[in-house]
Amino acid sequence: MIGFFFNNRHSKEFNLSLEDAHRPLLPERRRNDYEITGRNGTVNFGGETYATRQITVDIAFIADNVHNLQLLAREIAHWLSGRGILYFDDEPTRAYDAIVYNSIDTEQLIRFKRASVVFECQPFAKSINFLQRANQNIESGHIENITSEGTHSTDSIIIFITNNGEKDISNIKISRRALTS
Repeated sequence: MIGFFFNNRHSKEFNLSLEDAHRPLLPERRRNDYEITGRNGTVNFGGETYATRQITVDIAFIADNVHNLQLLAREIAHWLSGRGILYFDDEPTRAYDAIVYNSIDTEQLIRFKRASVVFECQPFAKSINFLQRANQNIESGHIENITSEGTHSTDSIIIFITNNGEKDISNIKISRRALTS
């Protein structure tokens, strides 16, 4: 049974089965068209930006009675309220920054024991392994190249640099430079 991980918990913790997941191949490209009075059509100013991606997950779950079903539904609602990392068992190395905005109908959960959850995600998946990188014995003048292994160019964020050595480090320079192919 394929499941999914969101907000630090896996769907199997709630006895959820993933009935279907609608994962668009591409996020929608953001329009950059403008209408100009007195001119036919629109003017497109180009741009390579994308809108958020919506991933719809149809879930079903099992509970032995209505009382337990209501308790489980509240626990699921708590789990899904918030922002978190979303990834699926069949693609465990790619994750999305996701949040759930849509409401989930409790009547649908109680009567049919299934519901649809819409995750609004940042446009592109990222590698789960991107979080950590270690280099030993870096000398003065060292250049560290960080490249995206994805299919679309992305921005980088360096959250912290840790010195695990005995020597003091000073004059760290960080620069961002686009690599040309």
